[in-house]
Amino acid sequence: MDIIYAIHQFYPDSFSGTERFLLQLASSIRRSGHHPRVLTYSLGDIQAARMVGELLVKEYDYHGIAVTAVRHKKVPIDVNTSLQAPSILSFAREYLDRNKCDLLHIAHPMRLAPVAAAAAERSIPYGVTLTDFWTICPKVNLRTSFDTLCVGPEGGARCARSCPELQSDFVKSRLECSRKLLAGARYVVAPSRFLAAIFKRELPDLNVSIIPHGLRLGAFSSNRRTYDQTSRLIFAYCGGLAPHKGVHILLEAFRSLPSANVELRVYGATSEHQRDYECQLRDIAEKDERIRFYGRYDESEINEIFQSIDVVIIPSLCYESYSFTLHEALASNVPIIASDVGGLNEKIAEAGAGFTFRMEDQEDLESKLASIAADPAILNEIKRAMETVVLPLEEEEAYLYERIYQTAVSRRAAEVDGPGR
Repeated sequence: MDIIYAIHQFYPDSFSGTERFLLQLASSIRRSGHHPRVLTYSLGDIQAARMVGELLVKEYDYHGIAVTAVRHKKVPIDVNTSLQAPSILSFAREYLDRNKCDLLHIAHPMRLAPVAAAAAERSIPYGVTLTDFWTICPKVNLRTSFDTLCVGPEGGARCARSCPELQSDFVKSRLECSRKLLAGARYVVAPSRFLAAIFKRELPDLNVSIIPHGLRLGAFSSNRRTYDQTSRLIFAYCGGLAPHKGVHILLEAFRSLPSANVELRVYGATSEHQRDYECQLRDIAEKDERIRFYGRYDESEINEIFQSIDVVIIPSLCYESYSFTLHEALASNVPIIASDVGGLNEKIAEAGAGFTFRMEDQEDLESKLASIAADPAILNEIKRAMETVVLPLEEEEAYLYERIYQTAVSRRAAEVDGPGR
């Protein structure tokens, strides 16, 4: 099969969870003999780009996968919120005519939503993977203007109450565009039951399949560290540095610890447009020599990182649709402290993998860190419980997607042939 993947941003410019999901999936599909291509949007400078209408276009190869990156010459102010973009639609039509494919898989519709309409015009079946709440929430993370969590737009009614600065007509029109995009998909997939439930609450007729993101077989080894009352502990945060990830809450909580036998390592980096947040984090950590920033890391370093730490913290201030960090910790036998939101607390309780704290509650997080620092030996029992956890593999995820692809393409072929042919 020739498969085109559309995603709002991609390597090497962007490297968050959705990009990682797509790179893993496209690479696995390629190893199975299929032919993937990636269409993406780049907010960075596109060097040596050519002009196509109002867009800058660059083509490159990433890990053996052909990538086409586009960007408006003048980036629209609503590029991150709107599902309608005439110049993107025009380019998508030309792109799909030039790159014949059997299937379009939308890994994230932000900035490139019109590609779905272009595919439908050409009778190309398309599907969508939901990796966050963007299609039903203009703010992406279901966090209101009053810094509270939201359960969904309720057709726009809740948006009017919780995000009053958003124009009602805009919200309702956007939701209708999202509904049409998802209704036209041959399949819709979510990596977790929690994420699917949020969408089903808003769109009851939407059929959502669950395919968890997989981990690479053999990529992780079990952390065999054991502890006694005198053990020195290394806490860590691993992931992107963005305000909704709550890293500032973690730094403030850690700084309040009087213990000298602890260290906090921060692995990860900010995106280009959030450099101020990283400066804020470094200001918080200033003069505390127990806190160290290690910067951006890639997949080849993950196992080494998890072998060198004792506890990983996930201090999210919003729902986590799926946490690669949590699953990497489970695969590495590293205990977890996480916010009690989304699917995080359920997974930790199910696996007996650590502790949760009240979201955004610095004092509650500090108490969890302090209890472990005072008695490191409590980690031994947690690590024993974690040894029985079974996690989905990358190959299993790719296999399930491949079956969905085959079904979508076969059904489209049957429709074209018609009954009795």
